[in-house]
Amino acid sequence: MSPDSREAYVTLQESNGLAVIDVLGGTVEAVRSLGLKDHRQAGQGLDASDKDGGINIKTWPVYGADMPDAVAAFSVGARTYLITANEGDTRDSEGFTDEAKVADLKLDAAAFPDAAALQKPGALGRLAVSRTDGDTDGDGDHDRLIAFGARSARIWTAQGELVADTGDLFERKTAELTPATFNSGGTASTFDTRSDNKGPEPEGVTVGVVGAKTFAFVGLERTGGVMVLDVSTPSAPAFVEYVSGVLDPQAEPKSGAAGDLGPEGLLWIPAQQSPNGQPLLVVSNEVSGSVTVYAVSAAGRLSRTGRYQAEPFAYDKGVAEITAYDPASRRLFVVNGATGGLDLLSLSDPARPTLLKSVDLSAYGAGANSVAVQGGVVALAVEAEVKTDAGQVVFLNSDGQPVAQPVTVGALPDMLTFTPDGAHLLVAGEGEPSSDYRVDPAGTVSIINVQKALARK
Repeated sequence: MSPDSREAYVTLQESNGLAVIDVLGGTVEAVRSLGLKDHRQAGQGLDASDKDGGINIKTWPVYGADMPDAVAAFSVGARTYLITANEGDTRDSEGFTDEAKVADLKLDAAAFPDAAALQKPGALGRLAVSRTDGDTDGDGDHDRLIAFGARSARIWTAQGELVADTGDLFERKTAELTPATFNSGGTASTFDTRSDNKGPEPEGVTVGVVGAKTFAFVGLERTGGVMVLDVSTPSAPAFVEYVSGVLDPQAEPKSGAAGDLGPEGLLWIPAQQSPNGQPLLVVSNEVSGSVTVYAVSAAGRLSRTGRYQAEPFAYDKGVAEITAYDPASRRLFVVNGATGGLDLLSLSDPARPTLLKSVDLSAYGAGANSVAVQGGVVALAVEAEVKTDAGQVVFLNSDGQPVAQPVTVGALPDMLTFTPDGAHLLVAGEGEPSSDYRVDPAGTVSIINVQKALARK
């Protein structure tokens, strides 16, 4: 959302685009392509293989499509900027797949005179790329290679002009600081297994202000942990630190002893809303089912303050996906993908996040995908039992009790966000197709007038 609540910025992940929505007018102002990153350029390298003997970050004749998941808006001076976490994504179902390995493609001889060498497993052969976007002249071979995701964060103006790109910073820093879990699933046993497919996978991002500095926090879904960037000068984001959530990299991932795996949602709590007066970062980890609270220093550095681990431990079940915070009740609201419900945690003591209750949402659909809180109102995006059907937004109070009738929205509602002024709630409907691709609902953005919605008792 823009600070004045007038514009919304929506990532169109699989289309590698960004939509700008006029909230008051209810119209699409623009749909912008995010372009491609050129991995041939210095500082834009990647480790492209899980069969190259280890860490091998270098430039390659490959383009990367940003395909961002999360986007956050922030202001420096009087100007609004956007930062995207460029995860990448593929379409893969019974009816259609967009993914292929470079080794399985026919490469254009003029574009790739060294095709045989490039297609070896230790080079680009294992890299997952688009099989639909590489043939630019329609002659049946690939004239370019486009990988999914740019393995970076990018900063843009609100008008869509590229301001900065972190390049290969995330891979370089994880290689330097946590080499045992480089491009992994968070543990040593999965070392380098993600290099051929989106690398560390930056997924979530949030921005916070401490004093005169503005920091961006980027969650790495696969490698795990959080990258901290000083974005006070948007054109020159500066690395602050990388904090891995892994407690024991040698532990078996499914044992529950590894620590935080698969950060999905990142939540910023400013000092004035924090229960202990310190700015906090809350990270929800869908693979390990944990919620971790970090205190944020004036320099942007993180220190682990508290951690909640859902029990019984359930590996990779989405137990902790997206988290929202209500400063009045000092509660965290955590979407539980395993139950489809909502878990309410007390954050009165940030050192000891404590489960208070769980809310069953099965009466509204298959399960909640996201949660947002404003003024004590908890809003949840709930998908239908059949995901291609219309979903619902459910309104609860901080005790988990319904306060209004649900509002019907588009198919597969995912992220939802209140405008800063609290007047509207925006819901992004992913509109994913059925597994056989016979039903493919439109992607949507629903704009809900909060006052009118709450009046529907």
